[in-house]
Amino acid sequence: MVTSIIGGEWNPREALPKEFIALPQQIYAQDPSWLGEDASALGHQFSEANPWFSGGRAWLGVIPEQARLAGFYCGQLVEGEPAAFFGFWEGIDELSAHAALFSEFKTWAVNQGAKRVYGPINFTTFGAYRIRLDSFESGAFPSEPWNPPYYSMLLRKLGLSEHYRYLSTFNDAKETAQAVAADYLRVKPKLEKVVKLEAMTPDFWMSNLDALYGFVDEVFGANFAYTPIRKDAFISQCGEAFATRFCPHSSVLARTHDGRIAGFFLVYPDYSPLIRMASRDHIAASTLRYDLHYAVLPKPRLALAKTGGVHPDFRALGLFTAMGCELTLRAEPFYERISGALVREDNNSRQFALRHGVSEVRHYALFHQAL
Repeated sequence: MVTSIIGGEWNPREALPKEFIALPQQIYAQDPSWLGEDASALGHQFSEANPWFSGGRAWLGVIPEQARLAGFYCGQLVEGEPAAFFGFWEGIDELSAHAALFSEFKTWAVNQGAKRVYGPINFTTFGAYRIRLDSFESGAFPSEPWNPPYYSMLLRKLGLSEHYRYLSTFNDAKETAQAVAADYLRVKPKLEKVVKLEAMTPDFWMSNLDALYGFVDEVFGANFAYTPIRKDAFISQCGEAFATRFCPHSSVLARTHDGRIAGFFLVYPDYSPLIRMASRDHIAASTLRYDLHYAVLPKPRLALAKTGGVHPDFRALGLFTAMGCELTLRAEPFYERISGALVREDNNSRQFALRHGVSEVRHYALFHQAL
C-alpha cells in the first residue's frame, strides 16, 4: 500500500532522507551479486559539492520501504527537445508505488519545461545509466547496470518504452587473440606510419589531463544525451583514483608521431569478485587499485574493454578496430576472458566481438516517454 511520498524539489544543502539511502539495502539484501551503493558518495552527488547543481535542478522522492526516484533537469536538449532524466530508481515489485513517484516526477519535469523524459540516468550519462534486461544469473561487473528482473516490465507498465538497447559481449581471450593476430599484424605497420600504438598508463593519463579533457569533448560530444563536463569535475572524476584502476598493460593509447592523442581504449579488470557485498573479504570499491588488487582476483579473470574513442581526424584509418585488436593481444597474457562492455546495439564496434566466438551476450536498455 502506498504511503506518503517524502521529497519534492531537491535542496542540495540538505541531507538525503535516510529512507532514500536505506532502500537498496532492502531490495538487494539477499542478492549475492549486488556490488553495493556507497552512501557517502551518494550524499556527495546530491550536495552543493557537485558542480552539476551550478546549473541544474533536481527532484527527489521516496516511499519508505517501497520505492525511490530522483529527477534531473538542466535545460539540455536531447534530439532537439528539452529533456529531463530520472535515475537512482529502485523499488519493490509493486506498480502503485512507482506510479505515484513517476507521476510527481513527470509533473515536476513538465514544470521545468521538459518535453520528454529519459532514464535511468544518474544525473548525466557520465554517471550510471540504463537497466539490465537479461543474464541475471551472471552477476554484474563494476558500472554494469544491475537490478531485479522485474524493472523493465514496471517501466513498460508505467508507459515508458525502450529508446536504445545496449549489449556486452564476452569472448575467450586466447581464442580471440589468435583470431585477430594474423590480419591485424599485417596492417599494423601501415597504420603505424601515422600513429604509434602503445600502452596507456596511469602516469601518461595523469600527466595529460588537460589534453584528455579536450579530447573527451571532441570525441564524445556527439553521443546521445552528452552533457559537457566542467574541467574541475573531469579532474575530480577522472583523476588519480580513476587512473589507478585501469589496466596499464592492456589499455591502449594511439599517438601521432608529434605526440597528439589520436585515440585511446581503456581496459579494466572485472573487480566484482572483490567488491560484492556478499563477499567474505569485501573491499570497498572506492579503494580499488590495479597494482594492489589485480593479483588477488580469482581466475578466470575478465578484461573489460569499456571506454574508447578516436579523434574525428583519425576515424578514416580504422583506428578503433585497430585499438580493439591491440588491446586484445595485450590482454591475453593477463586475462582468460575479454568483454566489449556496454556498447550501443546499433554501434558498428559491436561487430568486432561478434565476429570472434562470443560465449555470452548481455542486454540493457534506456527508456523514454513523451510528456
